[in-house]
Amino acid sequence: MRDWTTACPDGERQIVAGESLIPFAPLFPDEAESALEVFKALRVVDVQTAPAMGDLCRPWILEFVGAVFGAYESELGRRLITEFMLCVSKKNAKSTLAAGVMMTALIRNWRESAEFLILAPTLEIANNSFYPARDMVRKDHELSDLFQVQEHYRTITHRGNGSTLKVVAADNETVGGKKATGVLVDELWLFGKQADAENMLREACGGLASRPEGFTIFLSTQSDKAPAGVFRQKLQYARGVRDGRISDKRFLPVLYEFPVSMVKDKTYRDPKNFYITNPNLGASVDREFLEREALKAENDGAESQCGFFAKHLNVEI
Repeated sequence: MRDWTTACPDGERQIVAGESLIPFAPLFPDEAESALEVFKALRVVDVQTAPAMGDLCRPWILEFVGAVFGAYESELGRRLITEFMLCVSKKNAKSTLAAGVMMTALIRNWRESAEFLILAPTLEIANNSFYPARDMVRKDHELSDLFQVQEHYRTITHRGNGSTLKVVAADNETVGGKKATGVLVDELWLFGKQADAENMLREACGGLASRPEGFTIFLSTQSDKAPAGVFRQKLQYARGVRDGRISDKRFLPVLYEFPVSMVKDKTYRDPKNFYITNPNLGASVDREFLEREALKAENDGAESQCGFFAKHLNVEI
């Protein structure tokens, strides 16, 4: 019988050492490899020369993607890990990751007329995920033949089996009655500020009850205020699973947070430690930019510093 744990009790040491925060290899390596082959071939057009994801992504991203798709048991048509949460500092390629994961799911999907959703709290954030997905299709001749892109509706449709990827600025009306096979919730911290967000997300993810191959992925940075609502709930739950206080092998938390000791002694403020919560430092995150923003925030006062620490260092206010 297959067994695994999603707890990462040695995570504080591992994150400082730059090691993986995923405590297991893909449960089904062949599924992970097949999905990564698709994911790596997708192209990113807002980077010079439009490189493929496989040439652009660092190992931590590929490990996360491998864990998502490698949890699928094809013989039974069932995903053994169904819920994932990635919390990481701003500008660490979350929107590109969202587009790549959901395009991979759409390409790999077998269910007729399946629906995949990216839920964003605002129209602007919805576009941040839709545009990379749209461009991944347009940059590849085979994908352009396979998919129809409808920009006005932020929808990408598989011409063969009718499955769709929809990117929506969420509210109760847009997500009510959905029967999604896969849902990615972007910037969960902003949903935490909405009073009805819990019911809205329940509606959006309700279709997973009849989709055993389905999944939900939560992506977020830290909140610019004290965590609240659904974001606080999910973050506390994710920490409990990570630390081993909650046993839930169907939930995978990947939290790029400073060890508690570094928060208490304020060593997280040292620029040499910025890499800890910025795994893409030197790629999509520029070191000089971060150091300059830190200096500006220090000069601008405590409120500005709190904002910098929350968004660029993923420190909870």
